[in-house]
Amino acid sequence: MHGAHKSKNVLRGINHPRYKSGEETLEAKAMRAAKSEMFRYLTDLGNHCKLFYKEIKTKGRPPSGYEKLDLTDPEQLTIAILKTLIGK
Repeated sequence: MHGAHKSKNVLRGINHPRYKSGEETLEAKAMRAAKSEMFRYLTDLGNHCKLFYKEIKTKGRPPSGYEKLDLTDPEQLTIAILKTLIGK
């Protein structure tokens, strides 16, 4: 029984270090993904217009639903602008 814990010594509920509150719901994840996608398109637009001193590179993998657009094409530029205005 080496390493075993008695059930009364195990932390439960809010006291447990891995306890998660309701902040990580599916709606919260979807909202965060939509905002992340919008900010990625805004960064692409800023880089394309040379709005920044130097090109901004984003870290991490792109959010779901994001696709790299060729902003030299007017149709894809319009799509990127609409996705930043509407959100999704």
